[in-house]
Amino acid sequence: MASDPSKTPDERQTSRLLKFQRLLGMVVVMMCVLGIAAYSTMPRQEDPSFPYRAGLITVNYPGASAEAVNRLVVDPLSEELLQVEELDWTQSTGRTGVAIFRLRLNDTIYETDAAWDRVRQAMDRARLEFPDDVGQMVLDDRLIDIPAIILAVSGAASISELSDVAERLKDNLSDLRGMSRVELEADTEEQVTLALDDAAMYQLGISPARVLNTLAQRNQTIPGGYIVSEGRRVSVLPNSEFVSIDAIRATPIELPDGSQVPLAAAADIWRGPSEPREPEAWYDGERVVLVSLFMEEGSTDAIRFGERVRERLDLIESDFAPYEIREMFFQPDKVEQRLDNLAWSLVFSVIIIVAVVFTGMGIRMGLLVASILPMVALISVGLYDLGGGVLHQIAVIGMVISLGILIDNAIVIVESIQGYLDEGMRRLDATTRAVKELAGPLGASTGTTLAAFAPLLLSKGGTADFTRGVPVMVMLTLTVSYLLAISAVPLLAARFLKPRQSGMREDRLIGFARSLGTLVAKRPGLLILAGTLLVGISVAMTPFMKKQFFPNADRPQVVVELYMPEGTDLKRTSDVAADLERAIRSRENALKIHRFTGFTGPSFYYNLQREPKAPNRGRIVIETPTLEDTTEMVRWIREHARTEFPELQVTVGILGQGPPRPAPVEIRVYHADDETRAKAVEQVFSALRRVEGTVDVRHNLDPGVPSISINVDDASAARFGLNRSDVAQSLYGQSFGVVAEQYRQEKDPIPLVLRSREGVNLSLSRLLSINVYNDRGEAVPLSAIASVDTAWESAALYQRNGTRMNTVWSNLLVGYSFSQALEGLNASLADNPLPPGTRLAMGGDAEGSGEANDALMTTAPIGVLLLLFFLLLQFNSFRRVGIILLTVPLATVGIFPGLVLSGSPFGFQSLLGVIALVGIVVNNAIVLLDVMDRKLEQGDAIRDAVRKAVEQRTRPILLTTATTVAGLLPLAFSSSTLWPPMAWAIISGLLASTVLTLLVVPSVCIYLIKSRVADPVNAPA
Repeated sequence: MASDPSKTPDERQTSRLLKFQRLLGMVVVMMCVLGIAAYSTMPRQEDPSFPYRAGLITVNYPGASAEAVNRLVVDPLSEELLQVEELDWTQSTGRTGVAIFRLRLNDTIYETDAAWDRVRQAMDRARLEFPDDVGQMVLDDRLIDIPAIILAVSGAASISELSDVAERLKDNLSDLRGMSRVELEADTEEQVTLALDDAAMYQLGISPARVLNTLAQRNQTIPGGYIVSEGRRVSVLPNSEFVSIDAIRATPIELPDGSQVPLAAAADIWRGPSEPREPEAWYDGERVVLVSLFMEEGSTDAIRFGERVRERLDLIESDFAPYEIREMFFQPDKVEQRLDNLAWSLVFSVIIIVAVVFTGMGIRMGLLVASILPMVALISVGLYDLGGGVLHQIAVIGMVISLGILIDNAIVIVESIQGYLDEGMRRLDATTRAVKELAGPLGASTGTTLAAFAPLLLSKGGTADFTRGVPVMVMLTLTVSYLLAISAVPLLAARFLKPRQSGMREDRLIGFARSLGTLVAKRPGLLILAGTLLVGISVAMTPFMKKQFFPNADRPQVVVELYMPEGTDLKRTSDVAADLERAIRSRENALKIHRFTGFTGPSFYYNLQREPKAPNRGRIVIETPTLEDTTEMVRWIREHARTEFPELQVTVGILGQGPPRPAPVEIRVYHADDETRAKAVEQVFSALRRVEGTVDVRHNLDPGVPSISINVDDASAARFGLNRSDVAQSLYGQSFGVVAEQYRQEKDPIPLVLRSREGVNLSLSRLLSINVYNDRGEAVPLSAIASVDTAWESAALYQRNGTRMNTVWSNLLVGYSFSQALEGLNASLADNPLPPGTRLAMGGDAEGSGEANDALMTTAPIGVLLLLFFLLLQFNSFRRVGIILLTVPLATVGIFPGLVLSGSPFGFQSLLGVIALVGIVVNNAIVLLDVMDRKLEQGDAIRDAVRKAVEQRTRPILLTTATTVAGLLPLAFSSSTLWPPMAWAIISGLLASTVLTLLVVPSVCIYLIKSRVADPVNAPA
């Protein structure tokens, strides 16, 4: 059938849509079903995953001093790493026996495997320059992996026994669906120690070299082949290796006179934990071995993964008796709790929004508008899942933000259709005309909101990765809501709406809208002046705003970082940590206490820094009944440690949010001269301690450690057939020991370690009396060929990108921000300048905030370009676009006072609120100017056009504001520490800007716009 020539293209398009309403209905229903299925099956986790941009290189150089490690390992490796263009920075620590490199890839890199391959190539090149005795070099490029579940295995006094049980548990859990890998921590390897008796060796006339050779000859794995007997192969197994510890003790050692003695005559032999002491973990005071379960992130539902783990543990529990397997940290419970809380916030938001819509629009219209909420939510979730999305708190928050915005289009469409019905227009004609008039303006307003979120979607870096779920979900829901608003909602409206009775058309909002329209038409100059004054007052309140990058988490856990002086032995660190734990246990609000020494324990939370193993490091984690209890616990621990443990340095706080950082305040100090840099560090440290709000101020300036220098007399050594290498190897064998052979009767081979009886506990006097053996096996006292001096040497040296530096860190008291701390520091240094040539670089929140803002500024032009595109597409007038953009400064009237009065800091969450607010207030101005232009086209004067536009659009704009504010109220008053600042920024800014948009924007139009947009002039050539 031919189309009606009297209809416009838009009307014909709407007619086709009405013809296929059954098909459209089926598509919408099927998409909603897809959303239900996706919600029940999609992956879940608490927080987003980050790309693998962080790495850690560990290079072992046993026995070398910090200075030697720095010169022979750190410097050549730094030079090679500087050539890897993908690296943003490297930070190295050279300490006795080990070099540690922290690496960070550029924020623009998302395919990280190729970049880490380049790093490995640089490591291989650097190894060619290392001394031959440098040990293992390992790169961990999965540093940010967080275990989903951490189990503690206990029930035995022997840590070796617990390690075997943990290994068995690992085997029982490794095949679980969704498991990435299983790792053991705080376990220990075993060794068979052969503690040589120096005096007995001397009397018997044997040397360590003879013992080593004998063990090597005795402990060989030599196959005996097989023989065939009665058609069957029979293996021949010669007794060529050690089958028991007693066999090692009985190994005959040949003496110089040809006789033999068992090895036990010259050495004590036992099997036990490896030495030196390994990192240790305690679960509520009981020594445990940790089993960390890593989940396949991005493809696994953490909640169901936790259920599968618990089912398996229940199944195998009886097999592990009498050992006990306990949950130390169980992330799936946190995921479920977090998502449930946000789901309830979502439900409450929907309920409040529906109540507001029903109140403002009536039951029939309100029901139509509210119907779009479940449709948009389900369709968006389905599409989000199809795109590989993971359900986490950031994605849910994006949906909460969009709740109030996404029904704006439906409100305007339904209001318009109802108005035409009230005028007596037929249903399909009313629907067709409403869609024709509003599809363009609503598309432009939706496009401007998408443009506002585009920079956040396109920016790079850790902060952008953490918050990207917000723009993704907002842009997705708004796009779906617009499509439904011009398709499904008009069809429902055409079916269910009916003209209102003439006596019911007036309501309270109509009178209010008329009053506003009259005020604008009569007093535009006064309103513009008042708006300008309010903007000035609001901007003047910015100095009272606190700045914060990301707030702390809302978990009731206190984390105590322990720092003993460099060079402290693990046993001493463990003793001090145990004393502090006992003191904390006396506090009644300490529910559970977990202690880790020699390392910082497992990274049970995404924001925790993973630190390399170090004998002077530890961590204590305390669980309290509520988040409020952590404040007093933090204060008490800090004060108790300061008075009772003067040698122990602690930082005490709760878990953070956002990208990981070592402390909110971090100052890196650079100077070429070590002594001058040390003075500058002390000055910054002292100044920062005096700044109000700073706490747990510390630095990594190295005070040094005592060392013993063995000065070999080459001439004397040569007379005995010895050299410096012989002396060094003998000293190392006396303390750490040398691996002689392997005991292969267990699942994993166990090393046989030959050392002195005292090992690393060798006293200074005993060290001077040890014997050094030459090639002939003759014992020469160390004192005969060497002298001993004591010295003071560096315990650790630090570099960043190959340049020597030191760092000062500080935590903050509750209510203080990093900007306040840095302002106080700058004021102090202005009065007392640092030594000439000193350079400071800011890390912590200042660096993270700056990088996040820079990333946004890089992509902001794209957002501005899109915003202008949609506005010009709709209005084709620079003057009108300029007026619409006036709404952005009008929004500040509420933002800054709202944040100051609510006590919320301005941080990245508040910035998210500002971005969302820009999209909303621009939308309000668009629909207002659209009505004004239509009135101008009908021949109205500008004042009448503006007055009618305000009267017609006050109701939808106020409803939009009310629904957006109502939807955010559950977030604003939630117990979360992350989202209230964002909610208050939107609420306060929107309340103020809505009123001003209805008053100031039309007032400006009266002065700047006199007629509709002119058609292009067809001038003669």
